[in-house]
Amino acid sequence: MVLEVYLDPCTVNSRKVLAGLELLGTEYHYNHVDYFAGEHKGTEYLKINPHATVPSARDNGPTITESNAILMYAADRDGGNSAYPKDLQKRAQVNRWLLWEASVWFSSCYVYLVEFVVKPLLKSEPDQAPTIADISIAASMHLHKAQHLPLDQHPQLKEWMTERVEKLACWQKTQAAVEKALLSDKATANGIVNEYTQIQSTLNYTKDLSPKRTELYFYDSNEAEGIHEPGDDAHEVTIPDGWHRGQDFSVDKEGFSSRNFHTGFDKWEDEETVRAEFYPEVVNFLKCQVGAKQTNTSQRAPVMLVHCDYTAESGPLRVRQLLGNEAEDLLSRRVAFINVWKPIRNIVEERPLAMCDVTTSPRSDFFKLYFRYRERTGENYVMRFSPRHKWWYFPKITPDHAILLKTYESENDGCAQFAGHSAFLDPTTRPDAPTRESIEFRTIAFF
Repeated sequence: MVLEVYLDPCTVNSRKVLAGLELLGTEYHYNHVDYFAGEHKGTEYLKINPHATVPSARDNGPTITESNAILMYAADRDGGNSAYPKDLQKRAQVNRWLLWEASVWFSSCYVYLVEFVVKPLLKSEPDQAPTIADISIAASMHLHKAQHLPLDQHPQLKEWMTERVEKLACWQKTQAAVEKALLSDKATANGIVNEYTQIQSTLNYTKDLSPKRTELYFYDSNEAEGIHEPGDDAHEVTIPDGWHRGQDFSVDKEGFSSRNFHTGFDKWEDEETVRAEFYPEVVNFLKCQVGAKQTNTSQRAPVMLVHCDYTAESGPLRVRQLLGNEAEDLLSRRVAFINVWKPIRNIVEERPLAMCDVTTSPRSDFFKLYFRYRERTGENYVMRFSPRHKWWYFPKITPDHAILLKTYESENDGCAQFAGHSAFLDPTTRPDAPTRESIEFRTIAFF
């Protein structure tokens, strides 16, 4: 069951829980409680936590309060994790730091200079692998530059914070919400410009030359001479980091979202094993995320072109092609095509995926691209450029996450129907960044 968490990600202990759950790989559902608006004191939240504190968590039972208790529970519930070792001696060391953080470190960071409380920490070297104790201790220092903490006087502590903790993917993912809520627009966290706030990159749109069709031929033909091919209208666009909005994105509103998706599967080279063992995980994941009763799954490769994989006509046709006699009954109900895009080995730095917010891209911005094969003609949508388009991406997404992307929707009641998307070149990518390794599944969800 998904762990329900109630918090405001800009607070120290809420951020601790979010980053800690990310480190543990725990699947959770985030419920926003606006701390500065006083929502933690509201009637509805007091039913969840009468203490009126954030964070809180529920797992089909009593409410769990206290941030460290939530992290300890999540680690044990999921069967153990190197971030909270089962070995009693190792766990005692982690518990020691968790208790020290709660009883000493948290309050001291707000009242006294760090030098009065960090010296005991400097007596021992930190563990090589991060634990939830690292996250817990670091959370009170998450704006150490703005807090004017004298880290320059303590080089070992500074190195631990800036070179270890702040380079963790889970820490970077949860930093933006803190900055947005607590720093001015011109301020930057810890004296460093957040390079992931937004970037400029080029996306390959397509010119609409109607009535001339846009086409691609996959066989030799004289009819392919002089055709209009897609991707001939490159535009530089702004692509903001979407992590600070986290769970707010929805496949039914913006047309995409990011969710936790942890798997122990690692046999990516064997396509048959992927189909036999990992496809069922994708199916169960999607059923949990969108409430589908039935799904159908296939794979595809990345494309450096602004497009959407299906059209209003090709979506139902694909259902009929795949499901034969079952199709008409299934098409009488709601049907949605949702791509599940996921890194498979490393953090993605090279050629990440950009998504266009459906609320900024009306149906009129899409037009058809025809795929010509000897035996048939297929089609999907490409997009004409519009300055109204709002693009997003999730930089440095880890293998414990997946992006859900709506590529067809049968309902026409304001629900997102077609989400434009494209792989792109991120100008902040390191020259020695590993080649992107990701997998994308086209799924059909029946409701």
